[in-house]
Amino acid sequence: MNKYICIEGIIGSGKTTLTHQIYSHLKNKGHTVFSVFEQFQTNKLLELFYLHPKKYNTITEYSFLIDRFNQLYEHFQKNDNGITISDYTFRKCLWFAENNLDILQFKEYQKYYMELEKELNKEPDLIIFLDVKPLQAFQNIQIRSRKMESNIQIHYLESLYSTYRKHIHQSPVPVKEIILDNYENTFDYTLDILKEFLNLDV
Repeated sequence: MNKYICIEGIIGSGKTTLTHQIYSHLKNKGHTVFSVFEQFQTNKLLELFYLHPKKYNTITEYSFLIDRFNQLYEHFQKNDNGITISDYTFRKCLWFAENNLDILQFKEYQKYYMELEKELNKEPDLIIFLDVKPLQAFQNIQIRSRKMESNIQIHYLESLYSTYRKHIHQSPVPVKEIILDNYENTFDYTLDILKEFLNLDV
């Protein structure tokens, strides 16, 4: 069975935690399953961007575009027979770029994105969107206390949330939304979605 599942949401929404949980669960059920986690920890530009957004916005967005493309392209070249679950979708590049770049910068960026999207040629079978409000996400970020995220402001999360809400259901692939005020039932909700919409044995 070949399935490609992406968990999406703004920073601090719990994407990576849920991806780990679902990956482990499916593996324990005997599925051939692969996990893909965004390698933001190795991108040294991110901390600079949070400190000086206008100065580092362009180079940061292009660096993530390249990193995400390389990671997904290499993964699917090697592993195209099983279930892949990722804590991001490639289309995330467009959403962040629209949020962080000015109009002219974004128009130029779109050209490169579209070319790489064609080369990747891999759309998810399903995107699960964790709808976590900016204040809750901000509190989550403070609790996990990553040094690189220490300068994230809540107004940035509010802007990002608006951009996600604008585009998430315009995706060319199915999107299932989980609206959350807490995380108690997220795992169970996700298993129900995978069973109902992808006919997975969960």
